[in-house]
Amino acid sequence: MGAHETEVVSPREIRENLGGVVPCPATNWRGMLREAIADPREVHLMGAGNELRTDDAVGLEIMSSLRSKLGSAPAPGIKLYAGSPMPERLLTKLASKGGRIIVFDAVEASGIPGEVVFRSMADTKYGFFGTHNIPLRLVPGLTARLGDVFLVGVQPASLEVGFGLTSDVEESVREIVGVVAEGVAERE
Repeated sequence: MGAHETEVVSPREIRENLGGVVPCPATNWRGMLREAIADPREVHLMGAGNELRTDDAVGLEIMSSLRSKLGSAPAPGIKLYAGSPMPERLLTKLASKGGRIIVFDAVEASGIPGEVVFRSMADTKYGFFGTHNIPLRLVPGLTARLGDVFLVGVQPASLEVGFGLTSDVEESVREIVGVVAEGVAERE
């Protein structure tokens, strides 16, 4: 490798080398996501993204996979919303409903492709999410509720124009859907 090149290791390679576990130094996203879903209040799950920009469609794919796996009414208090390329409109509606909001999206987190992050929007410095740079603090009705809004983000490998997710991001989608399904099962 040259002086300015870095080796990119996929989450799949890390899992194979570490017995199936991808380290996430900042958070235990799996446990935090299950805990957020276990909240006794209503939980709103929504995806964001652009299906025309490869990995930017990750939030849309997560929602599609959740609907396929769990159905349209997965458990009492769990609401699934079709993915949206303009999430601020749906967030404005959800802000008035109460409960928790969990947004699935592609995020630039300076991680390796497919890496998953989980953050409370109250803990973010600027209130941005995804590749959309929408300031959540400006979404009407959401400012007072940022502690009840969470982001499950996936580091994209590509945001080029095109259809379909890269393999590392597809793998993360399967893992996220599995964790959400576990959390929903725990609510029942």
